[in-house]
Amino acid sequence: MTANKTLVEKYLTTTDKSKLGELLADDVEWVEWADGVPTSGAITRGKEAHIKNYGDDELRGEIHRLTEEGNVVVVEGTAHVTKKDGARLSVRYVDIFEVDGGKIKRKSSFGALIKEPA
Repeated sequence: MTANKTLVEKYLTTTDKSKLGELLADDVEWVEWADGVPTSGAITRGKEAHIKNYGDDELRGEIHRLTEEGNVVVVEGTAHVTKKDGARLSVRYVDIFEVDGGKIKRKSSFGALIKEPA
């Protein structure tokens, strides 16, 4: 696996939020586009804001595919979140990471809630 893919996989699979900072550029940008989320399209700038926005909920993820072209890594996956109040949700996502100097410089996230069968 390439260094860029390894970096992105480490970012997506780390369970210790305090370790995220070492993977991010100081001026990292994160743009989220989520189905049904009022703040969709919001941009988070900077390492500290990115880590804070990452949240404190329990997160499990499955990476289905990693594709790389130059300094861009595209990830297709599923995330399962357990909120502090016990509520659970699952999201199918595509994340696009731009890597510069061995750090994540930009992340664009596109996600849609998985509807549970009635």
